Amino acid sequence: MSTSVRQQQSPRVRHVPQRTCIGCRSTSAKRQFVRIVRTVEGRVEVDPTGKKAGRGAYLCRQQSCWHTAIKREAIGRALKISLFPDDRQALAAFGSTLPETAPDEPVTPR
Repeated sequence: MSTSVRQQQSPRVRHVPQRTCIGCRSTSAKRQFVRIVRTVEGRVEVDPTGKKAGRGAYLCRQQSCWHTAIKREAIGRALKISLFPDDRQALAAFGSTLPETAPDEPVTPR
């Protein structure tokens, strides 16, 4: 009796898409980030599902990354657009609702 090649191979490792935060430049799994998207109308919105049409960028789920990205104009550069003031305020408001540090990140004193 011969064993098939399929039985001898180890199970395939599932590919996990990697993304980079535009605020802190850390790389992690796509699901660890929040996606922001430039819509067809030229507006910038938070995309909680990660499936909206348009050019996207990713930020960590912590306030510091959002404030850094807004302050350094990283969002505008990544999305190749100038942010409208109300879009900037909406993104800052969303960033303020996030925790100060990432949930799995150890808190280090400054």
